[in-house]
Amino acid sequence: MKKRVVTGIMATMIFASPFLPTIAQADTLEEMEQQKNELDSQSSELNNKIEKQDSTLNDLESEKSILESDITTLQTQIDETVLKLHDQEQKLEESKAKVEQLKKEIELLRELIDQRTGKLENQARSVQTDGNASNLIGLLITAESFTDLVGRIGVVNQLVTANKDIVTEQATDQKALETNEVKAQAEKVAIEDTKNDIELSKNNLVAQKAEMDDKIVQVAIQYDMTEEEKNTFVKEQQVIATQTSTLSETMQKERQRIIEEEQARQLAVQEAAEAAAVKAAAAEEARLVAVASQEKAEQEETARQERTAEQEEAAKKAQTAKKEAEQAAEQKATIASSYIKKSTSSTKSSSTTSSNSSSNTSPSTQPTVTQKPKPEPVAPSSNSDFIRPSGGYMTSAYGYRVHPITGDYKLHGGTDFGGGGAIVASKSGSVVIAGYHSDWGYYVKIDHGNGLQTLYAHMVAGSLLVTPGQQVSQGQQIGTMGTTGSSTGVHLHFEMYKNGSRVDPASYL
Repeated sequence: MKKRVVTGIMATMIFASPFLPTIAQADTLEEMEQQKNELDSQSSELNNKIEKQDSTLNDLESEKSILESDITTLQTQIDETVLKLHDQEQKLEESKAKVEQLKKEIELLRELIDQRTGKLENQARSVQTDGNASNLIGLLITAESFTDLVGRIGVVNQLVTANKDIVTEQATDQKALETNEVKAQAEKVAIEDTKNDIELSKNNLVAQKAEMDDKIVQVAIQYDMTEEEKNTFVKEQQVIATQTSTLSETMQKERQRIIEEEQARQLAVQEAAEAAAVKAAAAEEARLVAVASQEKAEQEETARQERTAEQEEAAKKAQTAKKEAEQAAEQKATIASSYIKKSTSSTKSSSTTSSNSSSNTSPSTQPTVTQKPKPEPVAPSSNSDFIRPSGGYMTSAYGYRVHPITGDYKLHGGTDFGGGGAIVASKSGSVVIAGYHSDWGYYVKIDHGNGLQTLYAHMVAGSLLVTPGQQVSQGQQIGTMGTTGSSTGVHLHFEMYKNGSRVDPASYL
């Protein structure tokens, strides 16, 4: 037994001793472990960012390739349109030559008609001044012979027939004149309409190419920024990798030092435990003997207490049975008395309840609510000859506001109209610009004279219905509401310029 006691004491001392002196040494290693974990986390986060930047670069490269392909296709369409426009211009020149030839023919016909008209007028005046119908009769009566009479009748017939032919030719030439004029005008109008349509198509294609060029520039800028950010992340990751490597070496050395110190400490503890175990064995043996004696005495005392407890339990049971019998008799008497009182009070309570229920009924009333009539909307007044460029509702007025895209507090230099639909010229004028801008998207600018100009922005791609230099009338459709350029939704951005400076459009509409 003494040997088991000594062995147990030594084992307890050996296993318990490492938890005391090593805590102070492990703090530095734990801090380095935590620092290494933070560096690993930063490296992983940077690696995710690099992968994200690579994905963004691939997307931008793909988008750029698609845009370049679209621009090539669009340029081909523009070239084809320019060729069509050149053909129409040649046809228009040929038509102009035909018109000029027709004009010459018309002038000749007019001269011929004028000559015939003059001849007829001279004959008419001759008849009016030198003779009348009786002169012709006299001409026939004064014939000297039948042969002379027949000759004179022939002359009269020739005169009448000649005049009749002149009138017929006059009518035919006049009709040909009118037909040629109509034909020349129709051919000229048809060719000019075709040319205008081609000019409009060319202008829309050029505007679309400008939009794609702008997108390629934006993609290129984003590509350069993304590449630069990726390189920054790679450099940061390299720095972290160097720090992690250095820290790992330091941690390895620290671990080796701690292991060596721990081995030396445990050896010293083991030797001290073996020396102390022999000394503690005698004390432990004496303690065990004392414990055995005490346990024997406690067992004898426990047996005595159990016998006493059994006797007391029997006495308690007898007293409990007596009390239960007495309580049962008292309960029976209480129940009988309670039943008699309950029957008496039930009769009185029934009459009282009936009286209270009849007196608690009262009519209820509700207040009458009178609704105020809503004010009728007031139609906007106009103090100029400009009209609203859209049938939509106003969504943002001219003035300072927080920009919906950049978040900056800046001047909103126009009035926005929502709702979609057609865009019309606010007043007649000459188209200055019909193209594309990175901020305005597809837009049109019109000069109305007297230093006043209007601008219409964010139109649908390909919806431009006018070209630079074209004259437009008030209310004429020039495009369709869209959301191109710097825009957060379908709307019209309308600006008013006076002598080159932007002004509030509300004072003109």
